[in-house]
Amino acid sequence: MAVCLPSAALAQAQPLTLDDAIRRTLAAAPQTASTAARIEAQTAARTAAGLGPQPTIEVTTENFGIPSGDLYDQFQVTATYSQRIERGGKREARVAVVDRDMDVTRAEAIVVRLDVIAQVQRLYVEVQATEAQIGIARQRLTMARMVEAEVKRRVASAKDPLFAGMRATTGVSEASVDVELAIHARDAALKRLAAMWGGASAGLSVPTSDFLSFKHEPVGAAGAAPADLAVFVARGARADAAINLQIANAKRDPTISAGPRFIGSGDVALVAGISLPLGGSRISDARLAEAQAERRRVEADLAVERFTRERAIALAVEKVEETAHEAEAIRDQVIPNADLTLMEVRVGYNRGFFSYVDVSAAQTTLANARARMVDAVRRHHEARVELDRLTGRFTELAKGDF
Repeated sequence: MAVCLPSAALAQAQPLTLDDAIRRTLAAAPQTASTAARIEAQTAARTAAGLGPQPTIEVTTENFGIPSGDLYDQFQVTATYSQRIERGGKREARVAVVDRDMDVTRAEAIVVRLDVIAQVQRLYVEVQATEAQIGIARQRLTMARMVEAEVKRRVASAKDPLFAGMRATTGVSEASVDVELAIHARDAALKRLAAMWGGASAGLSVPTSDFLSFKHEPVGAAGAAPADLAVFVARGARADAAINLQIANAKRDPTISAGPRFIGSGDVALVAGISLPLGGSRISDARLAEAQAERRRVEADLAVERFTRERAIALAVEKVEETAHEAEAIRDQVIPNADLTLMEVRVGYNRGFFSYVDVSAAQTTLANARARMVDAVRRHHEARVELDRLTGRFTELAKGDF
């Protein structure tokens, strides 16, 4: 089906491809800065997690009062240096948990960027659809003017009443208004698209060649987007790290202390000791059970995600196929017949076999068929957008620097 393109001014505008729109949006997306800040905070947390227990210094005094001859009653000052010794790989386990947190952040950031890309795709399809509507409106205007000229000739030769000419002129006016409204809708859609990266729509144009001239290719079996599943995989790895941390925390850490003791008589002694925490096994067991339950929850969520997305993908594939068949049927069967009907009615009208009402009805049927096709193609591309999001078509582009 031939479709008129927008005005010459837009033809000279800078073509904006889908990839260009996506890259501009991702570069300006605030989600990128938010993810970078989270990674920066987690990097600092990782540094802190890698530090060992800090030593302590304790100073105690004993035997205040009047000195006596008994050594045990002498004033004493003891300075003790204590250091807790971590056992069971606690430091490595803490670092591993933070590392897995960073993996989760990166995986979630990719999913967010995929959602942004899907939003850009929908807006891009909207612009293409409104561009196609402009072409249809222009075709209708051209046809209305041709019919108006034919009607005026018949009115001038007294073959049709005067009101037929007025109706034809009204049809031209309606078609002109439709062109203006279509252009306004296109400009508004283009502004919404440019707003995704905070830019201006002036000087931009969206090509429509691949919109109406799409080739229907059967959609094969596809799996869920790796990026969506990667979030649950990262959460599972984080849960495993948390389990290892709780196992490491169950190991009791001894604290070693040593230092000098100064006695009022002038003597100096050396004291040393070691301490071990008592109890705590019930708390450790409870925390370990909690971490293991969290791991099972993540596995269950992953199974639910796989099941849900497989069903959603199947429905999206059916919708893509259905809309493609509808658009092709209208393009290959309805529009050619409507076009042929209008041509024959016009020829018959010029020969006096039909009335202006017949011409107007045939013209309306053709215009409606073309508009219906654009609507079907739009729904087809929107279904493609949904399928692209579910299968992660733009995953590599969404990864960026993550």
